[in-house]
Amino acid sequence: MNRRAPELALLTGFLLAVPIAAFAGWASGDVTPSLLTGVGLLYPFALYAVYHDDDPTTVLPPRVVAVVGTLAGLVLVGDAVATAGARLPVAVLRGTFLGLLVAAPTWAYGVVYTPARRLPDGRAFLVAGGVAGAALLLAGLLVATPFGAASALVVWVLGALAARVAGFYATEDSRLVAVGVGVVLGVGVLFAALLAGAVSTAAVLSSVALALAPAVYYGLTVETASFE
Repeated sequence: MNRRAPELALLTGFLLAVPIAAFAGWASGDVTPSLLTGVGLLYPFALYAVYHDDDPTTVLPPRVVAVVGTLAGLVLVGDAVATAGARLPVAVLRGTFLGLLVAAPTWAYGVVYTPARRLPDGRAFLVAGGVAGAALLLAGLLVATPFGAASALVVWVLGALAARVAGFYATEDSRLVAVGVGVVLGVGVLFAALLAGAVSTAAVLSSVALALAPAVYYGLTVETASFE
């Protein structure tokens, strides 16, 4: 019974999430809330199954999980665009943030449970996460929405952690320097906004994201420093 508990938990999650999300979508006609409701119901059961299963890849192939998560995220972005109205850029960034919340856990699962030899070089994850996060942060500042910075924070942390799983180990000194640089950049963005008289929620959250991303990465990896 204990051996089958993870599979039963996953099945329970599906049986709860799919009908409820489908009914919510049919009754309300709102795609985003319905999909998020289903995901919110499913993910805790999936997390339990992955954590307690000795080899979850037999039930949840990493590539399939990552693809399904990506498609679900794209549905949220597409729904945001379809219902955008006049403020399309803001809607796209809002949909991107919600899509990342749905897709990022599946990407993380895909990276962790894919054999290391089949993963790209860790630096590729780091560079991709850095560039994508910077683009999202800049887009959020340009259209004055905090969703850009929130999305950037998710992408930066996910990219850095994926790089570590793929074999890129930054030294403790490098991580500490990154924390300092993040704080400086965050203060710089906030100071520039003050000088320009354009202090907004987007500017404040952008400065927080810049300062927080390296600190979160350092905090999540500091316990393994002694093993490097």
